[in-house]
Amino acid sequence: MISTLLARFSMRTSLIATILAMSALGLVLTLVFGEIYRDFANESQRQIIVEQARSVIVHARKHFEVEMQGVAAAARQDRELVAAARRGDAAPARARLADLARRVWAVHESGRPVLAVFDPNHKSLAVSIPGGPERKIGSVICNNQHAPSFAAGPGAMPRMVSGLCVDGGGLYHVAVIPLGDGSGYLQAVAEMLPYLTILERDMGLPLRLSLADGTVLHKSPSWPAAEADEHALMGELQLNAYAPKRAVVNVAVSKNVREFHEQLEATKYAVMGVAVLATLLAGFIGLQALHATAIKPLRVLAAQLRRIQQDKGELGKEVHLNGNAEIVELGTGFNAMTTRLRDLYEKFERMAFTDALTQLPNRVMLLERLRREIVQARDGQKSFALLIMDLDHFKEINDTLGHHIGDVLLQQIGVRLRAKLRESDMLARMGGDEFALILPHVDDKQAAMAARMLLQGLRAPFMVDEQRLDVGASVGIALYPDHGVDANTLIQRADVAMYAAKRGNGGYAFYDGKQDKHHPRHLAFLGELRHAVEQEQFTLYYQPIVDLQTGQVCAAEALVRLPRPQEDLMLPDRFIPLMEQTGMIRGLTPWVLGETLREGAVLNGNGTPLIISMNLSMRDLQDPFLVDSFSEMLASHKSAAEWLQLEITESAVMTDPAHVLEVLKRLSAMGLKLALDDFGTGYSSMTYLKKLPLDTIKVDKSFVIGMSGDANDAAIVRTSIDLAHNFGHTVIAEGVENAEALQKLKDFGCDMAQGLYISRPLPAAELQEWLAKSSWGPRKKTVKYRYQHHH
Repeated sequence: MISTLLARFSMRTSLIATILAMSALGLVLTLVFGEIYRDFANESQRQIIVEQARSVIVHARKHFEVEMQGVAAAARQDRELVAAARRGDAAPARARLADLARRVWAVHESGRPVLAVFDPNHKSLAVSIPGGPERKIGSVICNNQHAPSFAAGPGAMPRMVSGLCVDGGGLYHVAVIPLGDGSGYLQAVAEMLPYLTILERDMGLPLRLSLADGTVLHKSPSWPAAEADEHALMGELQLNAYAPKRAVVNVAVSKNVREFHEQLEATKYAVMGVAVLATLLAGFIGLQALHATAIKPLRVLAAQLRRIQQDKGELGKEVHLNGNAEIVELGTGFNAMTTRLRDLYEKFERMAFTDALTQLPNRVMLLERLRREIVQARDGQKSFALLIMDLDHFKEINDTLGHHIGDVLLQQIGVRLRAKLRESDMLARMGGDEFALILPHVDDKQAAMAARMLLQGLRAPFMVDEQRLDVGASVGIALYPDHGVDANTLIQRADVAMYAAKRGNGGYAFYDGKQDKHHPRHLAFLGELRHAVEQEQFTLYYQPIVDLQTGQVCAAEALVRLPRPQEDLMLPDRFIPLMEQTGMIRGLTPWVLGETLREGAVLNGNGTPLIISMNLSMRDLQDPFLVDSFSEMLASHKSAAEWLQLEITESAVMTDPAHVLEVLKRLSAMGLKLALDDFGTGYSSMTYLKKLPLDTIKVDKSFVIGMSGDANDAAIVRTSIDLAHNFGHTVIAEGVENAEALQKLKDFGCDMAQGLYISRPLPAAELQEWLAKSSWGPRKKTVKYRYQHHH
């Protein structure tokens, strides 16, 4: 469906659509990358403010630790404080701590730390809080810092330990300072928040301190009211601190990046605009380049293709293309291809309209010329003649001397015939040994004269490879408009006339409707036969065959009849040849076989088994499935093959001797009996009598009927019987019409006989009655037959 849709648009439209699609894709990518860049920039800003906050915190802690180092030095120099701490004496410790606190607070007015003194056993001795009196341990800030600081035991901490702690909702920086080996400790605690206000005061970063459980320790007044504000960029870092349990303090800073976002947005639209303009400009330049190097040359090619479609004479005409290397190569290939196509077209045209052997026009060209001639004759009210010539006995020349001789002979005949014709006449080879001629503007007399002239021209012998060949021909003539007004009808009727000329031995003949198998009456009869085959309207008659030694019937021949309403039965001589010619016999044979096997089963059931004989035609023997169908029918009827005999004629054998011999061998191998019918009427009886797997020879009735009054016929019958016996075959004589003929056959040693003297062909029901009543009928339930089956 997509390919069909694309085929509706030109290449230029497709390219423009592609460029627009690429532009849209570029815009989408710009938007996507803009968002990615915005996120990246926001993240960079977030990292910056986080690092700023981290830097302030680190600086504050380092500053506190440096200050506490000074406090530690001052405390260690106060001998009385150190001694009081060592002794655990609270009163002097408070006095000295107060003095130390005043000195420290005087130096650190903005961030006065809370000081506390502990003895070596970690017991609080005194606390100094800015602005208040000394207090006991219960008021010590970040007392929870002691546990990790003193975990190693008394006097085990060699140096100052500092850290963060959370106490009373505040974040403090605490340091535990050893006063000396085993002398106790000084703790200093300062608020962390004053050190962090620099983030908001100097850097403009509002601050929020919170614990992991959400408890807010501090939030700047300028902290954004709506934290979901897209322009409020927040960064967080975590600090470890000491509370009743180890805690994490979240330090969050915020920065208003509205101006930064506006700059990003402006930059994004500027980039989008530049991208669109660049894409359109690149697309325009690319389209112009493609138009010059591809589209325009391809249009030239397409135009040439259209001209070639309209006129094959354009094939081979070169087109000159300017463009890139591929287009130039395409043009070169196109020119070479059309030149080759022109040569092939001319060759195919010659092949399509010219006979390759004789170089004469062929059947296709004849039809084309015949149609033109019909149009011209109709418009000019003229007549013309179509002659079809078929050579006599050409097959024998091919078979005897070889196809090479036959081909050369056809070439010489074409040359000789062409020399006899006018320039306006046309000679064509129809195929094989058949030629056709169109003779414009002639009547029947002139056509007959031309036919005689052509036949006369063929009488002179032809010399082929030093062999002298005499050739005859038969010519059929059809006249326009007397015998047809269209090409196919004229050819068919000239063909009918040609076969009539062959039968009449007159050399040539005009079309006669009485001889045309395509006559309406003939076609109606074909339809009747086809209907009879489809509806199984035929019937079988059976003519008994008698064993001359026993005088008993031993077989019967199945003969087909066609019942016709209000008419006598139609005998096979009238319809069998036509059925063989049309191929309908192949539809009749299975029915005959089935009926024969069924009747054979009935006879066997009645105790009068007979061999049933049926006829096979030339068409049957050409059927590649004949043997398989016989095998299947025998199996389905559960019939023994030896009770069936198949009769074939010599003419059927001689159509394709090698193939027929192979088929008969396969049938014989199944156990079927084979009989050669009409023996003596062919010309190859002696040759194939010893090759065919025959069981029986049937002497043709024409000789049997005539032998009573013709010694030659009697000699032929006797010789045929002796010859068959010499080959080991039994003999059946057909056409026995009197007792004298029957006696002669006995005297000649004939094995079996059939004919009207014994019985006419009988329907199946009458055959049963005849077998019961006739003197020829079997007198025993079981009869030994004298058939000898040869595999």
